[in-house]
Amino acid sequence: MKIEPGWINDINLSFKEPLVALKNVMYIIVHHTEEIGWDINKTHRFHQEHRGWSGIGYNFFIEENGEIIKGRGYHVGAHAYSYNQKSIGICLAGNFDIHIPSIEQLKSLSKLCIFLLEQYNLSTTQILGHRELKSTAKSCPGKNFNMDQIRESIKIQWLKYKDKK
Repeated sequence: MKIEPGWINDINLSFKEPLVALKNVMYIIVHHTEEIGWDINKTHRFHQEHRGWSGIGYNFFIEENGEIIKGRGYHVGAHAYSYNQKSIGICLAGNFDIHIPSIEQLKSLSKLCIFLLEQYNLSTTQILGHRELKSTAKSCPGKNFNMDQIRESIKIQWLKYKDKK
């Protein structure tokens, strides 16, 4: 793994059980909290106290201000049934059935996805919204979150990034 960039913040969340390292990442799956005003700490607490999980199920979390914070990091998540062993889950704070993500969140999502695409040798077609999984009936990451536009935007930035290398 390439050295993790300094713009990924680690607040050292504590988990109830040891986490298992991810091995074969095939997807990046995008989520929203669906709750308004939830940050990584509230989400982590909810997952521990109400879901009974080890801790936050997402690998990374993007706050409303665009701050990228490590959740489970490079360990098996608990965010997408039957995909957890083979995916990185990124959650953006907010309910995108009602609102739209902030510009800062979208910029951070692109930056994080480009880093992960390179780390795991993925293509932008492997970036999915939670609702695009066969096992999901939710609107996640929300009706106002256009996955085709997001993928296209990231693809353009990814190609520019690769051209500079």
